[in-house]
Amino acid sequence: MIRVPTKNFANSSFAIIEIGNSFLLQKRDNIKNIWYPSMLGLFGGRIENHENEYDALKREILEETNIILKKISFLCDFRLKNKRSFFTRYIFYTKIKNLPKNFKVTEGQGYILVKRDKLFSYKKMIIPTDYVSLSYYLRLKYNYYLL
Repeated sequence: MIRVPTKNFANSSFAIIEIGNSFLLQKRDNIKNIWYPSMLGLFGGRIENHENEYDALKREILEETNIILKKISFLCDFRLKNKRSFFTRYIFYTKIKNLPKNFKVTEGQGYILVKRDKLFSYKKMIIPTDYVSLSYYLRLKYNYYLL
């Protein structure tokens, strides 16, 4: 069971964004009441009441990065427990050629591009569910295993 580290938690959608042989990760804010402050994670966020997981992801990525996702695919989901409530964290993936000219991170402390073969060296800095998602993606897509 994955522990929910905050009181404010909701269903959410996140994207593995692959650019060449690197992955786009967000440098999270250093705010105590957010999900894993100051760590690296996937871009995405909360699903609003009127949205499905796919629409929420497109909105969140656009708000946080100015990237318009055209082709995204579902990878997996996690069921997380917070006291008596369960929440779902949906993971999607996409591959783009390069960052668009209007790319700008509007949430968090910025971003980092991490090469596939360097992900393991960032393991302790990446949100656990995001690291598991990246590992699963690499195994399915490239038969590449993270330790």
